[in-house]
Amino acid sequence: MVTLVTGASSGIGRSLALRLAADGDPVALMARRTDLLQSLVAEIEAAGGRALAVPCDVTDREAVRGAIDTVERELGHVERLVANAGGGEPTDSVHLDATAVADTMALNLMGTVYCIEAVLPGMLHRNRGHLVAMSSLAAYRGLPGGGAYSASKAALTNLMESLRIDLKPHGIDVTVLLPGFVRTKPGGRKAKRGKPFRLELADATDRMVKAIRSRRRRYAFPWTLAAVARLATLLPAALFDRLLAGRGRQIS
Repeated sequence: MVTLVTGASSGIGRSLALRLAADGDPVALMARRTDLLQSLVAEIEAAGGRALAVPCDVTDREAVRGAIDTVERELGHVERLVANAGGGEPTDSVHLDATAVADTMALNLMGTVYCIEAVLPGMLHRNRGHLVAMSSLAAYRGLPGGGAYSASKAALTNLMESLRIDLKPHGIDVTVLLPGFVRTKPGGRKAKRGKPFRLELADATDRMVKAIRSRRRRYAFPWTLAAVARLATLLPAALFDRLLAGRGRQIS
């Protein structure tokens, strides 16, 4: 199954691409850093896998279309999209910058939309396919210091759930992944306030690959933190505000 992984040059995307390739998927690797993608291709091919680097900024709609054309010409029809590219800086709510918010929405939401737009016609034509999107437990409620990020992931989650219902009759499965904290940089600088239930990258990758392979509709993990996030949706606004006051990332 030809699988396209976005944000594949580092972190979760790189780890997912390595694992999916090791399991036998030909993988197309999309990210902005050509050197990192080529290094990943070499690593996958050295292990006996098949991979193609397609440097691209997912926020560029036309570039995404061109990249998908390249993948389908050189590797084959995209049968699974793993839309992992994302990120975002803390939101300064006191000095709100609309451009910064728009940039986060463009990356986390529209970047996925552009990729889906490019692969979906082929999937519909073949009456099969699998769309996977990387959301976050931050999607459950707005978090202090994370306004743009939480909003973008909430929008992404709702989009994917709508697509899941609409596309099921067409043979297309939709999976939304909602991870908690994942240590993507081993040995990195520790935060002043610990991140609860943080998973190592290998563990998180194993969990997500199982969810992808089984085509789960929705996978929020780890269950302990996911349970806290679900509980938070039931809290009255006044209590939620009191519990999270002052817990956002400090912005200088």
